[in-house]
Amino acid sequence: MIFVDSGAWIALLDQRDQFHDRSVRFQGELRRGAHGRLVTTDYVLDEAVTYLRLHATGDAVREFRRILEESESVQVVWTPPDRFWEAWNRLQERNDKRWSLTDCLSFVTMEALGIRSAFGFDSDFRQAGFDLLPTTAG
Repeated sequence: MIFVDSGAWIALLDQRDQFHDRSVRFQGELRRGAHGRLVTTDYVLDEAVTYLRLHATGDAVREFRRILEESESVQVVWTPPDRFWEAWNRLQERNDKRWSLTDCLSFVTMEALGIRSAFGFDSDFRQAGFDLLPTTAG
């Protein structure tokens, strides 16, 4: 399994994004099943949709929903209250980091599911001890 962060969704759907080409190339690996099932959360979807609605051109939000509804390889994890509060606690415990609540929710979800790698471009995942893909090369 690989966790998909909002930055990856945005880069895939917004051709003007600085990471668009890298994310499209990496998507080829994902389509071949190189990293297993794609996992994301409701909070990541919220972040991505909000960004796309405000900044992307065309019909990126509609395309995003189509991808999510038609994909058999994407699993959306809905946040239960206990995981939400665990993420909030993590946020408060790590005042030395500039992590968002959504970041912390991603981290605790990944830990709960045993996921070690994230598809994205946010170095906070590395700070939290996860592998971030695609690597900086390319």
